[in-house]
Amino acid sequence: MTWITWRRYRVRIISLSLYVVALIVFMVLTQHAFQNAAVICGRLHIDINQGRHCNAASLAESRGSLVETSIALLPFFIGLVLGTPLVASEFEHKTNRLAWSQGITRTRWLVRTWLTLAIPTVVVMSFFALIVQWWATHIVTSISSGGGLIQPAQMLISGVAPIALALMLLTLGVFIGITVRRFFSPYAMSVVTVLVVMGVMQFVLPSLAPKVVVPTYPYGVTNVPVGLRSQLWPVGSGLRRVPGFHVGTHARTVSATFNYCKGIPACMRAHGLQLVTYYQPESHYWTLQWREAGLYVAATGVLLSLSIWSIRRWSA
Repeated sequence: MTWITWRRYRVRIISLSLYVVALIVFMVLTQHAFQNAAVICGRLHIDINQGRHCNAASLAESRGSLVETSIALLPFFIGLVLGTPLVASEFEHKTNRLAWSQGITRTRWLVRTWLTLAIPTVVVMSFFALIVQWWATHIVTSISSGGGLIQPAQMLISGVAPIALALMLLTLGVFIGITVRRFFSPYAMSVVTVLVVMGVMQFVLPSLAPKVVVPTYPYGVTNVPVGLRSQLWPVGSGLRRVPGFHVGTHARTVSATFNYCKGIPACMRAHGLQLVTYYQPESHYWTLQWREAGLYVAATGVLLSLSIWSIRRWSA
C-alpha cells in the first residue's frame, strides 16, 4: 500500500519537499537580512521598526512578510495537493474496486491509505515546525524594540498548531474527495472550505484563553506601555463599568448610558463608563497553541469518522 501511494504521489510529494527546502533556505537568508538590518540601522541611529527610514530594514521586512505567507500556505497545499485526490482519484479511475475485491475491508483500506500520508505529514511538519520556531524567534528578537510570538502573523506559522492544521486539512481533503466523488471539482470545494475554516478560526482563536482587559486612553486610568505593545495581541474592544463604581438600582445599562452620553468623556466618567481593549498576553502563547491544535485534532477525528461512514455507504 505504501509503495503504491508513493508511485501515485511521488511527483506531488517531491514537489512539496522542494517547496519546504526552498522555504528553509529563504528563512535562513531572511534571518541574516534582519541581523544585517539591525546592524546597519543601528549605525545610522535608526530604529529597525522604522523601515521607511532605513532601506535595509524595509527590504528585510518585505522578505519576512513573503516568507511568512509562504509558510502559512504549506498546510493548505498539503491538504489540496495530497488530501483532496487521495480517494477522489481512486473513484475516478475505478481502482478502488480492485482493492476492495482483494478481501480488504473498505474501512481498513481507507485508514491504511490515509495513514500512508498522515504519518509522513506529521513527521515532516514537526521537523519543519522546529525550524520555523527558530526562525520566528530570531526574527522577532532581531527587532530593536523587542517583539513577541503572540502577534497574529507569528501565531499563524509557529508553534504546534500548524502541525495539527496540516493533518486536519489533509483529512478534510480526503473527506471532500469522498463526498464529491469527482476528480476536479473537489479542488474548488477544498479551497472554499479551507477559507471558511480559517475565517472561523480567526474569531475562535482569541477566545481560547482568558483575555487581559486594559483601560483605553483617555477614559481609562492606565495604558499599555510602548515597550509591551509588541508582546500583547489586541483582540477586541468594548465598554464596561469602572470596577467598584456604585450605580443605583435604576441605572441604565452600559450601552444605554453610552448612547445617553453620546461619547462625551465627562459624561462617561460621571456614569462610571470605561473604554477597554482586550488583549492576549505573551504568556498565553502556548496555551492558545495547544488549544488550537486540540481543536484541529478533534476535527481530524470527526472528519476521518465521517469519511469511513461515507465510504462504507458507497454502492461501488
